[in-house]
Amino acid sequence: MTSLRSRLGLGLITSLLVMLALLWASVGYSVHLLMENQLASRLEHDAETLLGGITIAADGTYLLDSHRLQGIYLQPYSGHYYQIDVNGHITRSRSLWDESLPPQQLAPGETRQTFLDGPQQQPLLLWSRAYKKQDHKVIISVAEDMLAIQEGLWRFQWQLLAWGLAVVALLLLLQHYIVVRSLRPVSAAAADIARLEQGEINELREQVPDEVSPLVRAINMLLQRQQMRLQRSREALGNLAHSLKTPLTVLLQLAAEKIPDSDRAAHAQLQDYSRQIDQLMGASLRRARLAGDGLGASRFDLQQDLPVLLDTLSRLHRDRTIHVEQELGNTRLLPLEQQDGMELLGNLLDNAWKWSRTTIRLSIVAGRQTDIVVEDDGAGIEADELDRILQRGGRQDETVAGHGIGLSVVRGMAEELGGSVEIGRSENLGGLRITVSLPMSHSHTGSDAVPAK
Repeated sequence: MTSLRSRLGLGLITSLLVMLALLWASVGYSVHLLMENQLASRLEHDAETLLGGITIAADGTYLLDSHRLQGIYLQPYSGHYYQIDVNGHITRSRSLWDESLPPQQLAPGETRQTFLDGPQQQPLLLWSRAYKKQDHKVIISVAEDMLAIQEGLWRFQWQLLAWGLAVVALLLLLQHYIVVRSLRPVSAAAADIARLEQGEINELREQVPDEVSPLVRAINMLLQRQQMRLQRSREALGNLAHSLKTPLTVLLQLAAEKIPDSDRAAHAQLQDYSRQIDQLMGASLRRARLAGDGLGASRFDLQQDLPVLLDTLSRLHRDRTIHVEQELGNTRLLPLEQQDGMELLGNLLDNAWKWSRTTIRLSIVAGRQTDIVVEDDGAGIEADELDRILQRGGRQDETVAGHGIGLSVVRGMAEELGGSVEIGRSENLGGLRITVSLPMSHSHTGSDAVPAK
């Protein structure tokens, strides 16, 4: 479907062109009719002048006073002609040379006006009238070449068309300016919808034209209700998870008391069930958060949220001095809700913090997809161990504190977002390299560059 701006423009162009065509045709016809009437009036005047110059004798012969004639009627093929018929005796103007005008059969007082081809095939206007003079019937026909008049009329019409098209173009430019200015609030609303999808705002601005205002208010009310429902769902899931943790802990304690220490298999099975329950609760909570993606949820802002996360990790690992290199390009917002971004980046950087010696590099590349790359200068990992550490509970080194679930959480979140996780060796730092790829549908790059540190 074409845009509203295109429809208005097309409608205006069509209307203006139709009006221009009607104006061009009506003005051309009116001018032609006016010039024809003026020419007929001039020919009538010449005919009456000729009538006044005719003297009829008693025997029916007549004389024409040549002094009353204009010189134009004496020049051969001048384009001005006359023919006089008195009782069948015909006199022609010298300008006709050997030609003649069509005879006219008219009653006294009758007038006839016709178009015909002249001696040199030029268009003529023939004006004829029958008079009564001295009891004799006199028919006078006067004709004039219309070629110059027609050419002038065509020049006038083409000039009128050119000026009309210029006016149409000017009106279209004016209409474009007015439409663009009038639709600016609608364009702003469309931009707000895009920002809403990216999580930059929570509702649409209502400074829009009256025609669009009810729609914007309805969308905002729908967003508010949706956010309230999502919030209630999240709170319910959070309460459920919190409520389950306490009885689960109690059950584990009771089971530990009842199961002998020698039964290692039972202890391992119990811990495995506990991890499964914890994993299910975590996945449910993540799905609840991800359900609000694109509905006004705040996105992870690299300028605001990343420094907070790095400060928290540096305090958590205050016994180690780690330099974090950042290569963020011009990416501003991650395709993640703020809380999910904290969890995903937090797990990636925390894992790198544990294994790095002195340096961690965080790189974010936004293109067809958003790639989040974390590298460290640690010992790395063997190829056959890459898949294992992404599994729940998988660990690089049993001597390092932690439950080994951080990277599996990262993998689960990436898959729920339609992305993927790749693990390999860092070519730059020599340690582990983890790449999280998120689809373009969730990407957003801001115009403000985030400087690399």
